[in-house]
Amino acid sequence: MAKTAKTARPDRHTAEVSAPQTSQSREAARDAQALHEMEADIAGTAPLETVASREVPMVDVVRLRKSLGMSQERFCSHFGFRLGSVRNWEQGRRLPERPARILLRMIEDDPERVERFLREAY
Repeated sequence: MAKTAKTARPDRHTAEVSAPQTSQSREAARDAQALHEMEADIAGTAPLETVASREVPMVDVVRLRKSLGMSQERFCSHFGFRLGSVRNWEQGRRLPERPARILLRMIEDDPERVERFLREAY
């Protein structure tokens, strides 16, 4: 009768020891990655993440400004827009770009909060 080769079975003790080492090495790799990302954040070299990619709806600038009882000049100086931009938006020659639409939507939603923020920030 031919001898059959014994297949090596891992010792139960060896398996128990190697599993935690594997999980420990994965945890160490995650910690190293987190430290690297944190250092990049602090240094200002981390890539910017996309916060939102959806379209911001348009705001009726004339209606918003008039609802606040402001002239174009006052609206611009109050919220930091350029007078030429507001005139172009109101006359339909240009559309506000996304950052301006975001601010306009915030003003439309809660003008007092935006005013408070501007007062405290500057």
